[in-house]
Amino acid sequence: MIIESGVIVALGLVFTFFKLSWKNRLTMLGKPLAMDLIVFVLLTTLHWGTFSGVMVATTGALICSALISLGRKLVGYIEKGPATPAPAAQPAAPAGPAPA
Repeated sequence: MIIESGVIVALGLVFTFFKLSWKNRLTMLGKPLAMDLIVFVLLTTLHWGTFSGVMVATTGALICSALISLGRKLVGYIEKGPATPAPAAQPAAPAGPAPA
């Protein structure tokens, strides 16, 4: 019950995250520690009062932290200047010998 509730809480935050513009999303992904702390404090404050509420908040924050790391790897991020593309978005080097 707690894990399922944590997943629902995390999905709610993810859907809210998708409502932002691309620039804001990438900027937020550029500050992973700040995002982790903000999400944890927000969820713990909202669910404070019972042990199960705090555990749901902790589970939701843990899932959001994993999704932030995944988003940085899949999409990229903005950190002090131009965007850092994800490794999957960078063009691959051509295979084989270089043409003469």
